[in-house]
Amino acid sequence: MISIDRKLDIRPVYDFDLLAPKERIVFFDIETTGLKASTAALYLIGAVTYEDGSWCLKQFFAESPADEEALLRAFFDLLGEKKKNGRVVLVSYNGDGFDIPFLQNCIRQYSLGYSFSGMISMDLLKKVRPYKALSGLCDCRLKTVEQFCGIRREDRYNGGELIYVYEEYLRMNAMIPGSLEDTPLNAKLKAHLMDTLLLHNAEDIADMPMIMQVLGYDSLFTGGFDITESIVEDGVWDIHARLHCPLPKGIYRETPEYTLSVSEEDPEELNLAVPLYEGELKYFFVDYKNYYYLPAEDCAVHKSVGEFVDRKARKQATARTCYQKKQGRFVPQPSPVFTPLFYREYKGTPYGELTFADRGGEEETRKYVCSLLQTLK
Repeated sequence: MISIDRKLDIRPVYDFDLLAPKERIVFFDIETTGLKASTAALYLIGAVTYEDGSWCLKQFFAESPADEEALLRAFFDLLGEKKKNGRVVLVSYNGDGFDIPFLQNCIRQYSLGYSFSGMISMDLLKKVRPYKALSGLCDCRLKTVEQFCGIRREDRYNGGELIYVYEEYLRMNAMIPGSLEDTPLNAKLKAHLMDTLLLHNAEDIADMPMIMQVLGYDSLFTGGFDITESIVEDGVWDIHARLHCPLPKGIYRETPEYTLSVSEEDPEELNLAVPLYEGELKYFFVDYKNYYYLPAEDCAVHKSVGEFVDRKARKQATARTCYQKKQGRFVPQPSPVFTPLFYREYKGTPYGELTFADRGGEEETRKYVCSLLQTLK
């Protein structure tokens, strides 16, 4: 087994304190000769950790299939050291779907006592997928996300292509010293093959701290912002908020119900403008069987009151006619946040009355912003 350990010159923009102390975070990725641990070999494990104020790259490379167990031991020894700082956070890209299950199968094959229990797994792929359409990603491959974040790779291979590179490396590494194949040129070629394998893995994991900025979307959509201003002016409810985590790219959405934006110039500032509906809306009673509809007044009254109305002036209310009207200022609600709910027509868009904004209710405003954000997914 070959072990590589070097410092990285990277400056992630993500605030890792939102996740965990940097000393407890391990970015990792594995390289294998196939998708199933029962039939494929593990030939490379890479990790990026934070040590003594610097990000460090560690790679464990198998010079032959016999090194597979040694790779596992080296990686879990590393995790054991990180556990001394507290609970480890494992960050990967599709680690929950591939890397961790593959390693678990390898552990069982060698009857080793290692496990991932007590660790937190953060699979960045799972964080990217829900916002694929919003961010404009054509797919969720790691290289696509890297490009989205402005990262350019030197490596030009994918994992499948590197299987053949590793097989060629094994063939050349098995050359008998002093044989006709044991030439300086072949030694140089073997070194180039190993560098190619190491580069792909190194860029996969060294780029992960840099693409953590995509977590800005997840932070935003899970309420990671503070309301800084909420005002009603000229028939529009203007809301401004400061994001806990900046977005990698700005967003802009305009609908008949609202306009929402986060600009490229200030990726931490969210602006939301909601046009008000000023006029008359209807509040529908659910238990319509207990109400009469009064056509002349165009409203419903409870039967305990309606019994005193002339029979010719009342009808049995239906779900569509069982309402009372109210004048006021209202905002549309994609999902109900404010109650009671008012409608223009039966089963139409729900509205909330604007008294809460007049009172400056920050928590209610936060819930309203979160409800609008869900329509962007």
